[in-house]
Amino acid sequence: MNILLTSGARRIDFIGFFQEALKESGILGNVIVADPDYNAPSLQVADRSYVIPHQTEDKYTEKILEICRENEIEMLIPLNDWEVPKLAENKASFCELGVKLFIPDYEIVKKVRDKGNYQQLLGEIGLKAPKTYFTIEEVQAGINNGESNFPFIVKPRNGSASIGIEIVNTMEELKSAYQLAVHKIEESPLRFDTEVEPEDNVIVQEVIEGEKFSLDIVNDLEGKFLTSLARKQLAMRGGDVDRTITSQDHALVEIGKKIGDHFKHNGYLNTDVFYDGKDYYIIDINPRFGGGYAFSHAAGANIPAAFIALAAGKPIDFEWLTSTPDIELARYDLVTKINEGKLNNLAD
Repeated sequence: MNILLTSGARRIDFIGFFQEALKESGILGNVIVADPDYNAPSLQVADRSYVIPHQTEDKYTEKILEICRENEIEMLIPLNDWEVPKLAENKASFCELGVKLFIPDYEIVKKVRDKGNYQQLLGEIGLKAPKTYFTIEEVQAGINNGESNFPFIVKPRNGSASIGIEIVNTMEELKSAYQLAVHKIEESPLRFDTEVEPEDNVIVQEVIEGEKFSLDIVNDLEGKFLTSLARKQLAMRGGDVDRTITSQDHALVEIGKKIGDHFKHNGYLNTDVFYDGKDYYIIDINPRFGGGYAFSHAAGANIPAAFIALAAGKPIDFEWLTSTPDIELARYDLVTKINEGKLNNLAD
């Protein structure tokens, strides 16, 4: 079984998770990694490596399909927000090649990538999202009628990697942050991720004070809920969780099950959840593996092994679907040498 991980970037650990799981399964195969940057560290530890066009370029999907054909790929796992919509939109082409994509269908991807729709989307299943406004005028009206008040957070509707996010405490700060977010969207790949103009791609939300959690929601290839993996976030660095404590809080696990049962997505959803001492609020939903999964893996979970079993039509060991609670974990960095001779270049 050959497995393709796209946009591996710095996630050497993820490559190792799949390599070890494949080895332990007794199934012969390779873990192949593709990334737009020739010096992405993950390319150096893969069994085979490809430099590809950027996720927003027109040739991106064509090159991923080419890799799948040449390497008889059976599993494809994307690791970047910007590629998921393109892969989901072309699921049929991958299925024709016998590739199993562990991502939601395109309609689900579109829904969860639009944070401006969360109140309605999640309200339908009894879950909460922060109060959301789409214009500065709406914010002012909300303040005037006592509905909300500062601080607010300004962000893109389809955000990624913390681009264009600012917390504001005055109307002057709000106006400045709104224009800055528009500019950040115009200058980033976010502008290619939606048909909405940058000035219409900004939302303003009330800030939820309290504890922040990461919640991974895992379904099988038929959309049946398998597990929720929860972690309390202790610190962030560069948009990624840096320190965390694993959790099996019943309320969080039930939120994950409710989302998994409702969307019936294939594979993985990663969410950010705030708890204000009374209610839980869904802040973000990403239709891919989140970088924070590495913490749950270190605490005993093994979702790569479960996915390999699903792709091979083998039974799942349900120990793979749980992590030990109350384990405190922290990231650290490693260094790898860049060997360009190891790379297959499909970027042109």
